[in-house]
Amino acid sequence: MTLLLDGDWLLYLGCSANERDVRWTDTIHTLHLDQGDVINTVCTMIENYRAIADDSDVLVCLSSYPTFRHVEFPDYKANRIGKRKPLGLSDMRKWIADAYPTVVKPMLEADDCMGLLATDGSVPDPIIVSIDKDMRTVPCKLLVNEQIEEVTSLDADRAWMAQTLTGDSTDGYKGVKGVGPVTANKILKDKTTVQEMWPAVVGAYMKAGLLAADAIRTARLARILRVGDYCEQSKQVKLWVPPAAVPA
Repeated sequence: MTLLLDGDWLLYLGCSANERDVRWTDTIHTLHLDQGDVINTVCTMIENYRAIADDSDVLVCLSSYPTFRHVEFPDYKANRIGKRKPLGLSDMRKWIADAYPTVVKPMLEADDCMGLLATDGSVPDPIIVSIDKDMRTVPCKLLVNEQIEEVTSLDADRAWMAQTLTGDSTDGYKGVKGVGPVTANKILKDKTTVQEMWPAVVGAYMKAGLLAADAIRTARLARILRVGDYCEQSKQVKLWVPPAAVPA
């Protein structure tokens, strides 16, 4: 088996957990980080995952910025601009690239690298390791909460269409106003394919005074890439195109 690890998340968590606020006097504080502590934290997490998955091989996926989503939607993750990143993040990125087999693809986030590797047959028995709900939009084996789950194609497509309806405030893009997970599930009803679900998604957008083009853009932002969505030769994303039966 091959564990596909979100290196962005591992490093962010490792650096954040090991920042130390030192109070030198009543009025003077400093924030510092021992990179050795970060390395210990990250290595321990990786070994724990390997133990759960029977000493599987590891591939660490990292993001490349800007991404194709920033091209499609310049405000993508703009809500994070100005927020302080944990100390040592850049140095730890260099460390992990030297310490473990690492995958970085131009214009793609770590999530997309994991989605592609999980579906394109290029690595043996891939398992995505992530607590991010976005990874449930990929048909894959998923290790979360120390359990390996199977996300079927039906589950993945439904989660993707639901996120197209709700948007993702964490990543700074909107869906249909007032539509949360419960309402999205009601809109999708018992539909089982994207061909069936897409007209309901577009209908919800139009009912809210939006356009089909808005739904398409959000679907592209919400879609974690899968096999066929990326050309390795040109390093270009093949943007998702909706079912032909529904006008754009």
